[in-house]
Formats: sequence, C-alpha cells, structure tokens
Amino acid sequence: MITIKKSSFQPMVLFIGTFIIQFFFCLPVLLAEKQIVNPYYSVETVSQSDGSLFDKTIINGPPAPPDGSSRPAVALPLDLPSAANAVPDVPYYTWCFGCSATSAAMIAAYYDRNGYRNMYTGPANGGVMPLNNDDYWSTWVDGAGDTRHRCPLSATQLGLDGRSTRGHVDDFWVSYDSAVADPFITNGWAQHPLGGCTADYMGTNQSSSPMNNRDGATTFWYNSNGAKTTAEAIFAAGAAYYNSSGMYGIKEFYESRGYAVVEAFNQYILGYDGNTLGFTYAQYKAEIDAGRPVMIHVEGHTMVGFGYNDMSNWIYLFDTWDHEGHFMEWGGTYGTNPPMAHVGVTIVKLGPAPAPPVITAPSTLLLYNE
Repeated sequence: MITIKKSSFQPMVLFIGTFIIQFFFCLPVLLAEKQIVNPYYSVETVSQSDGSLFDKTIINGPPAPPDGSSRPAVALPLDLPSAANAVPDVPYYTWCFGCSATSAAMIAAYYDRNGYRNMYTGPANGGVMPLNNDDYWSTWVDGAGDTRHRCPLSATQLGLDGRSTRGHVDDFWVSYDSAVADPFITNGWAQHPLGGCTADYMGTNQSSSPMNNRDGATTFWYNSNGAKTTAEAIFAAGAAYYNSSGMYGIKEFYESRGYAVVEAFNQYILGYDGNTLGFTYAQYKAEIDAGRPVMIHVEGHTMVGFGYNDMSNWIYLFDTWDHEGHFMEWGGTYGTNPPMAHVGVTIVKLGPAPAPPVITAPSTLLLYNE
C-alpha cells in the first residue's frame, strides 16, 4: 500500500507507479496520510479499484465535554414553536464506552420503546429500554481509575444487567483513548461471541485489524464527493471495510434482532468540504417528521438528532454528555474547545414494525344445573 501526502510534491514516477498498482492489482491505495483534525477526529482518503474515493473517518468523542467547551441547552420537554418538530420518547443516555455506540444505542432504544421490542430483551424496566441509563445501571471504575457510565445496549459487561459471562467491556476496554491490544488478546482468553450490543457490531474500541480502533473510537466511511455511502457499497468494497464500518455494524445489529433494514448509508452534509451531493437540512427534517431520530456526526463526536426548529435552522440533540437537550445550527459547529464542524449523518431505516400478537380471550363454558 502506497501513501501519498497531500502536503508534499510527489515525483511523476510515484504517481505512475501508484496508478499501475491500482489498475493491475485492484488494490485500494491511500491518497493521503491520516489527517488529525483535532484530538477526537481524523480522516484519510482511500482510492477504490473503480477509481472512486472513500474517506475513512475515525470519531473518538471524549466521555465528557472538553474542558472549557460550552454547548447551548434547551429545556425538556420542549415547548415547540410552530416552526419546529421533534420525535418524542427518544432516550438520553450518558456516554457508555464510545459516543457512536452510545448514540446507536439511544436510537435502538427508541425503536425498542416504539414497536421493535427485540432490541432489548434484558430484565431492566420490565424488558423495555429506559429513557435514562443512569436510572437503571450503576457506574463502574476502569483500570485507569476513571468512572464509566454503563448501558448494556451500548456495551455488555460481566455482571451488568444479569450477564454471567464476559462481554464487550471485559474483552475490549482498557481506558479512554488507549491504543494497546485488547484485554482478551493480552490475557489470552477467548473473545466473547459478538452480538450483544451496538459496540460489538460497530467495531468500537476494538484494537484488532481491520478495526484498529482506540478505546472510545468508531470508524465511518464516506464517499469523498458527498454521495451516499451505502451498506451495499461498503460490503462490495470487502471485509476490511464492512468489518470496520460503524454504519454497517448498526445494520447488522438490527438484523440480528430479526428486523429488516431497508436502507443504510453514511453521507456528508451538503457543502461539507465543498461537496455538492451531500445530505440536506430538508432531508434531515423529513427523517424527523417521519419519526426517525438521526445519527449526527461532527468533527470529533457523534450525537442523536431528535428535532429541528426552522426559525433558526436549529437541530435538537442529545450529545451523550448529560441528560439534557442541546442544539446547534445545521451545518454549523458544536462545542467551543475545539469547535467541531458538522460533518455528516448515518441513516439506517427499518422496515415496518411487526404487528403485535393478537390475544384472544379464552372461550368460557357455562354450566347450568337444571
């Protein structure tokens, strides 16, 4: 694999050599070394065999707002003006072993509460995912001495929610931003069967190739030109792509619960990095109006968009850092240290919720004594 730095002049022979390798061997070729945008976000561009370009973005949003970073809040429940709309009943979870996995868990929990009852089948709250994870699951202190909030839909763990075997946290977590090998590797035990939580499927926290993620991080692939990066395209690109794709992992998570996924894609927002094919504010509003929360990515964090306000082009958010609602301008920035530009969205649409079972009353036989 040949790396070409964007910032330096490359001799013509390197360009020709790269073209020959790509053309004759159909190998993906890195066109840029990893660009570190801020401590929580990086990007590198990869050429595909058909000449298209994918951007590999890694989001490693911190467990708490960066020091000195401010975010505007809105009171809940929202007193909505006529120019606004919001999806009701969306859970608001605190950061649980990755902002992207936590955001995916919030959306899955919303569906669990609204007709898709197999998303969560544990004992808490009568088998229905609660609105607030901290009301049901205690915190835990990791090996670095840091307190972590917990949620079994985001990251399973031995002893959490009645689990009697090792889970995601036991096998993959060391400490936030750790790049050392996962505990199951260093301790020589068998990795747990993946499948119990969003982080399992999304590759979050997993050091093994092709994930290569630090603790807290998740990878998302985008078409560089702003077009949709569909689950089908990620699958066609090969195992290195779909096994490391957070979006594809969400699709697999839903399917593991027995639900059909009718569409799944990542997409830059219109105008990001100058693209003319991106996801628009109007499309976001259509998702909200249809009752579907949206995964929102900024440069260094993943959040859940659950509403909008047309008077100011606000989008309402749960940002995984508290249990409050927040907002940002569509296409703007979130936070202040550093300001994180709005990058894109992940959309995973489910087929219709299964009809509830029909319960018929047993017939009653009346006996009369004559």
